[in-house]
Formats: sequence, structure tokens, C-alpha cells
Amino acid sequence: MDNQPQKSTALQEGSRVAVIGGGPAGSFFAIHLLREARQANRNITVTIIEKKSVRDPGSAPWLINGCNCCAGGISPRLHDEMNTIGIRLPQDLICEEFTHVWIHGLWKNFPLRIPPGQRMVSVFRGTLPRGRKDRSGGFDSFLLNTAVEAGAHVMAGEVRKIQYSPSGKPLLTIGVPSGEPCTIETDFAAISTGMPLSPETVPNGNGFLHSYQLINPHFIPPKIKRTLVFELKPGRAYLKKYMDKEIYFIASGSKQLRLDHIALVPKGDYLTVALVGDGIEKASLPGDTGKIIDAFLSLSHIRMILPHLNPQNTPVACTCSPYMAAGSSAEPFGHRSAVIGDAAGARLYWDGLYSAFVTARALAETVIHKGTDRNSLKEGYGKVIKWLETDIRYGRLVFGAVRMAFTSPFLSRVVYQAFATEMKFRKMDRWTLGNVLRKIGTGTVDHETVFRELFTPPVVRSLLTGLYKTVRNVLTEMFFGLNWEEYGRYPTVIVKEKRKYFKESIAAPLEITLDAAPEMERMYAIKIRASAEEIFDELGRFGDVSGKFLRLRFVDVRRISGLPNQEGSVVRYRLRVLPISMDIRLARCIPGKTLLYEPGELFTKRGKLIFDVTPTKDGNNRLVIYTAFDFKRGRGVIGKIFWKVFKRMFPDYAHDVVWNHAICCIKGEVEQRAGDTKRSVP
Repeated sequence: MDNQPQKSTALQEGSRVAVIGGGPAGSFFAIHLLREARQANRNITVTIIEKKSVRDPGSAPWLINGCNCCAGGISPRLHDEMNTIGIRLPQDLICEEFTHVWIHGLWKNFPLRIPPGQRMVSVFRGTLPRGRKDRSGGFDSFLLNTAVEAGAHVMAGEVRKIQYSPSGKPLLTIGVPSGEPCTIETDFAAISTGMPLSPETVPNGNGFLHSYQLINPHFIPPKIKRTLVFELKPGRAYLKKYMDKEIYFIASGSKQLRLDHIALVPKGDYLTVALVGDGIEKASLPGDTGKIIDAFLSLSHIRMILPHLNPQNTPVACTCSPYMAAGSSAEPFGHRSAVIGDAAGARLYWDGLYSAFVTARALAETVIHKGTDRNSLKEGYGKVIKWLETDIRYGRLVFGAVRMAFTSPFLSRVVYQAFATEMKFRKMDRWTLGNVLRKIGTGTVDHETVFRELFTPPVVRSLLTGLYKTVRNVLTEMFFGLNWEEYGRYPTVIVKEKRKYFKESIAAPLEITLDAAPEMERMYAIKIRASAEEIFDELGRFGDVSGKFLRLRFVDVRRISGLPNQEGSVVRYRLRVLPISMDIRLARCIPGKTLLYEPGELFTKRGKLIFDVTPTKDGNNRLVIYTAFDFKRGRGVIGKIFWKVFKRMFPDYAHDVVWNHAICCIKGEVEQRAGDTKRSVP
């Protein structure tokens, strides 16, 4: 039993509310509470008590010094919710606005475009890192000042103890910068202190958490996980080249560095890295921080995303090892008091700021419209705590399934093949698996919804299609002797909506019109982080002994005449087991831009093979490979029957397997060579 009366006491005109902690949850609560009070025609006093708050010496706004140890992502869902209550992020607060979420697996990587109308951005939470040019206070200070504009007051100080006064109201003991502790009696206390330490780390009789548990023994903080968050400073130019408008979520580390979740969040000149997993839980932090950062940047999949980046050439601006909520709390409410934000629980791994918004709103609505006693809080605020508990439970299932699929080379390939098939044959709004993956990456729906969608018939059918194509493609790779070596496995599919655009863009420089509907047509695209000249140099190895792409077990691909990328040069495809060969001739070369090959008409007619290089907005280049032809018709009855059968039996999927491997090899070779050149320059 709590040691206070259980009388219903709704907030009335003139009521005083203390918010312990001025982070996002506390500020959101103050904003919601004052908004609800105005709508109910009640004048109340709200005081936010924040130990890190200071007045900016040059102006009126408040600053929250330091940092709240967070990756700083604002999800589309939170962005929309803030807009509904009139909170609009200033443009100078936004570090990066993202167009894509990448989910990385062991076999393939998934770029998921954020739908039009949704905004996903990154922000700094506080004033760190110290070397930052703009240290205006970040997102937390912005929210705190928004709460002040709504009518809240801010008090600099640290609440050290909470108990009940003889009248049954919360009595706070506060250490203030100016001197001796003071006490404040309040009608309601909202506790938004952030992630509490585990109870074992709080000595009996000491600490705010212990004092709160004495007056609310039902409260049990959420389970916690230790994280490692660090800021690298690779510079704006580097991040624009390698992560332009992209946020990355990675499902695994390595056997040596076991990680469950990795987030890479660009922020102007900086890159925030957040790591969660056994490798962090079992480390001795901060002593092992340097070793973990070295090991992380040495991971093969991280080197592909962030090439030639290491602690020697890239400053580590700051590090921290905060705890994150790994569950929901029990009974985070008592008489005239309640816990909100991370201390009540947060969505698993991603979007804790949205959890803060939701818990703050629910508590504000409850204390204005229902009451502040335990029963009223349980009836109103308790519902959102149950929602959070359910979301976390399903979040474990969702992220467990993602980890299982994306850390398995075979399963991640199945998922990719399912996703690629949707990209190729369906418009974006009709993707089934793709839209589920996007919801996971952007956090736009509850985890329960995502989990249930994973088992809907359309998603299951898509995965079964991916399974079939994976088995077929693996056998094809084995047949042709394709070896992935250390090459990254990148998506090369062009989405259905953009095929016409790509066809027109590669045909325009050649001043030709490509057939609208050839009998066999394939197109592949990939971004390469290198110059057009470096890409063209690799394309010149087409048919060379030194070339790494199109090395096939049963087919010998060799240039038999001419020089690399020289018009009139001929590359011959020759079967090694049969005296059959086909020549393709370079009919047109636009240096640094386009190569047009025309195949001989042994099996086909009106064939074209085009390599096209186009600059991208982030300073890189996109390579498109286009191949198309019509099948021969034959003469006479036997000839016509033969070519009709040949057309039906032609393994077009093998074409996809071979060229998908080839274009990834081209990317790998070019980027490795470009990286070696950069490293050799003093």
C-alpha cells in the first residue's frame, strides 16, 4: 500500500504541477498539459525543474547543457504528431533530412524510400559535441523553450528527494545552484528523469529513484540495456558522398563484436553511431570504448558503407554509454505522481522520442480530464502503458525475426529476392513485403501491426517467391562458377515506375530510340562512389584477362580486336565445350558517358548492350546496364518451331544472375581502386 490517501483530486483552477526533468518527455508533457488546461478553461502553473538548464547569456532562451545520449532521429510518425499540435522544427535545427532508410543484411542491402509527404530528419539533442559550429542547444532546448512559450516556468536545479507532505501532496527537495536545498509542495509531479539506473546501483536511502520507490512501491523501472553512442566527424563532404540523405540500420556485427542493432545517423559534419548488443553489455566501458570503435570500423560491411574511415583519419568527437529501456515499467503512477518518458519505457531500439510524446500526451489528458489519484491514472494513463508494453513485446518478435533473417546469408537472400521481385513488377504502393520493411525502418506503425502483416497471405506469397528464386539463382551461380569474393551485394533492380525514365535517359546521348517492348529486355542500375573516368576505365576491361566481371565457367569472354572502349573493338563470347561463339561490336563510345555494343545475330536480332554513366546529386555516379533483343524467327517450318522452342526455354533469369553479379563486381573493383588511390595520396 502507498503511504498516502487515495482520494480523487483532479487538477483545478490554480493547481501547481512540477515536471521533474526538462528533456523531451517533460517538455512534451508541459506543452500538452497547458494545451489541455486552456481547452478546459483552467489556469494552472507548470514548473519544469532541470538540473542541466541554464540561461543563454546572450538571449532569453534556455539551454540544456551537454547531451541526452541519443542518436537523434525524428521519425515520420513523431514529426506528424508534433505538427498536429503546432510544433514545427526550425530549419536550422535539422541536421539532415532523409530520403531513404537502408536496412543491411549479410547477403543484400535494402534501400527503402521514405514515401512522399513523410519527413524523417536528424537533430542534435544537446550542445555536444563541443567542436560543433552551431551549439544553439539542439532539440531538447527547442522543446523546453516551446514549453516556456506555452506558459511553463523553468527552474534550474536537481530534485533529490520526493515524499508526501502532511496534506498528501508531493513534496520535492531540490538542490539549486545558488545554495541550500529548498522544498516545493505541488499538486502533481510528473517524473521525466530519463532512463533510471537499475535499482541495484542505487544505495538504500540515497537517490531520487529510491525516494520515489518508497512512496510508490508498486513502481518497477523497465529492464535496461547498455549502449555505446559515439560521434565521428568525417565532414559534410564525406557524408554527402557516402550517405547522402540516408539513414542506416544494420542487423549484426560479427562473431568478435556481437551486436543486435546498429544505427548510423548523419548530422551535417558528424555521424552518430549507436551500438546495442552483447558486445556492448559485456564490455568494460569506458575503458574498452576505443577498442570497440576500432573493431566496429573494421567490420567488412561497415567498411563498404564507410570506406577508408578509421580513428586515425577521422576524429571521435564524443562518446557515451547510456542505458536504454528494453521493456516497460510496472505501475509508473501513484497518488498525484506519474513517470513518463524512458523511465516508463520506450519503443524498442528506435523511436524513443515518439514514446515520450505518447506517454506525455496520455498523462496530460488524464490529469486534466480524469484525476490525479492512482485509480484515475491507472484508468487513463495506464492504457498507454499497456500499449507500450504490447509494442515492446511485439517489437522483440519483429526485431528477432529481422535479426534471424538478415544475419543468415540464405534467409537474407530470400528476403531480398522477394523484395526485388516486388520492385520489378509492382508499383511502390502495391509492395507487400517492401512496405512492411519500410514500416520497420521508419517506425510509422506499431510493432504489433508489423508483426501481424508479416504473416498475411500476400507477404507469405512474396517470401515463397523469394525462396523459389533464391534456390534457382544459387544453382545458376554454381553452374556459371560465379564467386562473390568480398564484393558487396547491392540492389540493382530499377523500380517499375522509373524504367521508362531510365530508358529515355540512356538513349538520349546516343540520339537513338530504344524499342518500346523488345522480346527480351533487362536493365540494372547501381551507384558507384567514384568518378566517371574510373568507372569507364573498369568498363574498358570488358573482355580483358584482367577484367573481374563476366568470368563464367562455360563461357569465355575475350576482346579479339581493337582497344578498350575503342569504337569497332569486338568482344567474343565463346562456349568452351562447343564450337559456338558470338561477337559483339562496340558501335558507339561517348567517353566518360556511354558505350553501345551491338551483338551479332547468331541467336538474336536488333540486340543492344549499353553501359551508361550518369552523375548523381551526391557527387557520385550511377552505372546503368541495359540489354535487349528480339529472338530470331527462323525460316521454314522446322526453323520456326526451333526458334519458338528456344524462346520459351531461354533462361532469362540466368541473364539477371550473371549481370547482377557483374555490375556488383564493377562497383567493388572501381571503389576499391578509388579507395587505394586516395590512401596513397599523402
